[in-house]
Amino acid sequence: MSNLFNYKNDYKKRNGRLFYEIWGDLEAQNTTLKIIIVLMSLITSTSLLTAFYTYKANRIPVVIRVNSAGNAKVLRNLPFNNKTGMGEIVYFSKSFVREFTGFNSIMIKTELSRALNKMSETYGKKTLRAIIRSRFIQKMEKADITSKIKFKKIKLIKQTVNHDELKLYVIRTVISNTDTSAKNAAAYEDKLILKRIKRSVQYPFGLEIVYFSSLKLGGA
Repeated sequence: MSNLFNYKNDYKKRNGRLFYEIWGDLEAQNTTLKIIIVLMSLITSTSLLTAFYTYKANRIPVVIRVNSAGNAKVLRNLPFNNKTGMGEIVYFSKSFVREFTGFNSIMIKTELSRALNKMSETYGKKTLRAIIRSRFIQKMEKADITSKIKFKKIKLIKQTVNHDELKLYVIRTVISNTDTSAKNAAAYEDKLILKRIKRSVQYPFGLEIVYFSSLKLGGA
């Protein structure tokens, strides 16, 4: 009888050891697989991020070329060193003037943001500080107005290898949003100096504003 009990005890011990050995091996394998999966996920994520930023840094932008008549043509895969044409200079300048001086209480933040993005980094920071200091945005939002800009004449005053100086003669009509019959129109001479830079995703026109001034000529 004692032999039978000894046999049962030995059997339990052998099965117990066998169970824990198999379970331990499976647990170790699962842990190893988890580590491998995590490492593969990290490698895949790193590869995707690297590929994305490499593409973003090196892709050639889509450029919308505008001729002197104002007709637009989309050019894809345009080389970065392609020279900026006069039509692009005029279109870029008119867009900037509309955004920077087209006073609109509802769209003031959006328009100013677009105009600031067309400026050089140094000139943009200087202009932004002046806007914040004068509380211009808050005043514009409170004024509840909109405006229309009509371009009368655009003159290329001076052109060098890297810069273009223009004068734009415009009529600005400011209109009250609460009473559309309340209007105030005036003529202005806007002066712009553009710097030619390398085309990029941020600067597809290859231009940036380095100077702007506006002189009121009188009522229109």
